[in-house]
Amino acid sequence: MILTLAAFFFVLSIVVFVHEFGHFFVAKLNRVYVVTFSFGFGPKILKKKIGETEYALSAIPFGGYVKFAGETEGEEAEEEEDVELIDVPRDRLYKEKAPLQKMSIVLAGPFMNFVLAILVYIVTVWVQGVFVSPNSPISEVVKKSPAYVAGLNKGDLILSINGKKVVYWDDIYEIVNNAKGHRLSLTFLRGTDTLTTRLKPEFDSETGAWKIGVVYKLPSRVGNVKKDSPAYKAGIRPGAVVTAVNDTSITYYDELEKMVHPRPGIPLKFTWVYQGKTHSATIVPSAVDAASGGDRLEVVKVGQIGVGPFYERKKVSFIQSVKLGTNAFNNLFVSIMQFLGKLFTGKASIKALGGPIRVGQMAGDMARWGFSYLVYFLAFFSLNLAIFNLFPILPFDGGHFVIYLGELVTSKKLNIKTQQVMMQIGYIILILLMVFVFSMDLINIFK
Repeated sequence: MILTLAAFFFVLSIVVFVHEFGHFFVAKLNRVYVVTFSFGFGPKILKKKIGETEYALSAIPFGGYVKFAGETEGEEAEEEEDVELIDVPRDRLYKEKAPLQKMSIVLAGPFMNFVLAILVYIVTVWVQGVFVSPNSPISEVVKKSPAYVAGLNKGDLILSINGKKVVYWDDIYEIVNNAKGHRLSLTFLRGTDTLTTRLKPEFDSETGAWKIGVVYKLPSRVGNVKKDSPAYKAGIRPGAVVTAVNDTSITYYDELEKMVHPRPGIPLKFTWVYQGKTHSATIVPSAVDAASGGDRLEVVKVGQIGVGPFYERKKVSFIQSVKLGTNAFNNLFVSIMQFLGKLFTGKASIKALGGPIRVGQMAGDMARWGFSYLVYFLAFFSLNLAIFNLFPILPFDGGHFVIYLGELVTSKKLNIKTQQVMMQIGYIILILLMVFVFSMDLINIFK
């Protein structure tokens, strides 16, 4: 529980603070009088005024807020302004700024969340490298493929291609693709014999890549182990090789998944080798939520013992990390938009939605997998918050943007009473949505 709360605090604080900093920074650029910029909410513990702005550390350290002079419209709003703001020049008030200026300020929050997400991906890839599969024996040779015709067999270990040493399995794909269909010389190990053969790659129009017809499957070697998971409690540690489940031999990681996923809550006997010693234990897979396959996205329960496959880390240059990080960001953005599309068209179950409780649980789970997982979850949450805030209804930033856009097009400010009605409707929608997602969270917990 403590780890879950700490992880939730870590993620929420950073994401919301960065969001509010975006509003603050662009407001300063537009010469808006910023009254307060606070880390956290509630009573102020520490505060210091620098120039015209009070910077504060507040008691509830979840995110933060920024307060502008003249943030609200109408006579009632003017009466609510602090006495100290009486001398604020009128052109410094937020409400007196041009539509484009106010549009830039409201969009700055979501924009910073986009920036945070993409920077997390880029920096993390640069610091820790990319996960790659170590060079391993061929798992399968596709019949009638170039490799099959050249005489390669299951179990052969490719050592080099055209004199280039194969360190990772991905090296094979890279060398083959770069050859663009030219004939290749392969050196491989079969048993204790080192052999050589030649072949010509074939172009796969479906994937747009050159292939030689060898298949790699992840071995049943364990990479990460989630803390406090069934596997962790049973003594399985990173580097262990699972050899059997219920006396069924296991060679590849997908075989392990096929044994565990359909059996949540069912005791299974695991045998594994770790540091040269054979171990065995009965492990009960936990039931976790997962997305179903098929045209309609459903949430189903699958078994999980808390282990991941083994990968090695390969360092990349900063330029490569920018490319890979940007691609990862783009893929995440597309997947989120596809999910929202399915949700609005009825092709995704509403059970897939989650509120603060589920977000907290997910943050805790990621922390138990490791800090890098939590950092990636931070990027995921930041991107979701950015998209959510762009919904074109008040009180979201997207709603304010639509109002200011209308003001720009018509050269007229929207009637105050109309804005108040829109705000009330927006809050009703937001409250109903929060009640719904909280209910879904509670249902999932008690299930």
